[in-house]
Amino acid sequence: MSRLSGTGVLAELAVRTDRVRIPVWTVAVAGLTVLIASSYSTIYPTAESRQARAELISSPAATALAGPGYGLDDYTLGAMVANEIAGMTMVAVAIMSVLLVTRHLRAEEESGRTELVRAGVVGRYAGITAGLLSAALANVFVALLLVIGLLGVGLPPAGSLNMSAGVLVVGLVFTSLSALASQFTEHARTASGVGISAIIIAYLLRAVGDVQQGHSGSLLTWVSPIGWSQATRAYVDERWWPLLIGIVAAALTVACAYAAIGRRDVGAGLLPPRAGRAEASPRLTGVTALAARQQRGQILAWGVGVFALSLPIGSLGRQISDFIDQDPDLAQLLPGGAAAAADGAFALYLVFLVVMAAMYAVGAVISIRSEESSGRAEEALATPVSRASWLGGQLAVIAGAAVAIAVAAGVGMGITAAFTLSDAGALGRLIGAALNTVPAVLVLVGSCAAVYGLIPRALPALWAFLGYVLVAGMFGEVLPDWFGVFSPFHYTPTLPAESFSATPLVVLLLLAAALFLAAVTGFQRRDVGR
Repeated sequence: MSRLSGTGVLAELAVRTDRVRIPVWTVAVAGLTVLIASSYSTIYPTAESRQARAELISSPAATALAGPGYGLDDYTLGAMVANEIAGMTMVAVAIMSVLLVTRHLRAEEESGRTELVRAGVVGRYAGITAGLLSAALANVFVALLLVIGLLGVGLPPAGSLNMSAGVLVVGLVFTSLSALASQFTEHARTASGVGISAIIIAYLLRAVGDVQQGHSGSLLTWVSPIGWSQATRAYVDERWWPLLIGIVAAALTVACAYAAIGRRDVGAGLLPPRAGRAEASPRLTGVTALAARQQRGQILAWGVGVFALSLPIGSLGRQISDFIDQDPDLAQLLPGGAAAAADGAFALYLVFLVVMAAMYAVGAVISIRSEESSGRAEEALATPVSRASWLGGQLAVIAGAAVAIAVAAGVGMGITAAFTLSDAGALGRLIGAALNTVPAVLVLVGSCAAVYGLIPRALPALWAFLGYVLVAGMFGEVLPDWFGVFSPFHYTPTLPAESFSATPLVVLLLLAAALFLAAVTGFQRRDVGR
């Protein structure tokens, strides 16, 4: 029997298992990118408006947030898309890759299904190969749809292909990194946390490196997979050689992952589990305490990442105000208009950061599902623990963590905004704006919980819903008013740009409570594992 025996069957099974996840991720990531690119062609129709935008992008804060800023001397629509959208698209594809690979590799072993499969005529490398093929296929689909969409917007073919190839390479690099991380730990949530942390580190390395050296990038830029792909200078002069760095790195990492498989037992990780105490700590005597301990890695990774992203956003206030002064017509894109340009931009970016907090919630709820599939939920429910307390305790931790991450975004933005605007009150206003989003955050978490409790098979569709919420929140000023009716941010007061209103927040809190109740009720009425 070959070490790859059964790969074809397992690959077909992996793709079939992802028949919902792959289309959802593909449409959400590529569709969002194309939609933003299309809106830019409407918002910045003239060379003068795009050149004014280039002055904002050339600031250190914008460089840290978006990228090195290639082609600012002649800021075409293509250069604008590559500089301002490509980085976020790469991060989204990286998250997709980490979650898909972790699910196929580590979650399958954790549940015991891999051991059952390996009892048949299946080679040692068949499982990892099938998981990698499924994730690689998802990345290819995103790249293909991205090329088609960018061409449909009217962007040049060479630049569209170059940018899409950069997105594909980033996805493949983090696919391989996630495969390697899955060999070191025996728990899927830990492997996912390691992958998310790697994405955050890569983004921060790129940000610091670009701020240090500008267009050429420093050493830090060139150790980041995101930096490699952005160095292709899409729509400017289309360099292809930086992609070779990513391809070589992905190949070497995959080789290490394959080598690691032969050095560990099925279901175990290369890192030995930490020896526990003979008796559990008093802090772990309840479902909520145990859930907090299990989720702490993901909470820390997402929290640090969102806080780090919020810092450069807060320093954009002064540049945004100057930008609006040069082109007052663009004030219509911001809540509050020209009089509150900086606060309007802060409000839009806050939606982006808060949606990232909701992304943590989706991943955390999916990890609860893995507790069911692995059989640990049945073991817990066989003790004097009710279904309501088992699910409610975990949802309480997830909801509290999502709210804390959202507030951390306001704190980070407020700190840098207070310094750059020389306005100590900016810290309080932005913390208040973050607290204002808490009901919307709870509605999003409640939506995840309701889907889990009622129709858990539909959990992958939540990623598409978050993409819709992000687009509706960030581009609501230029989209039809009806577009955002299903987004909780459509009814949330846009602080700090607009005045506060308590009524919609109370309604959102009641809706969130109803969703959590539906989640617990649905879980009590369905079979565990179904």
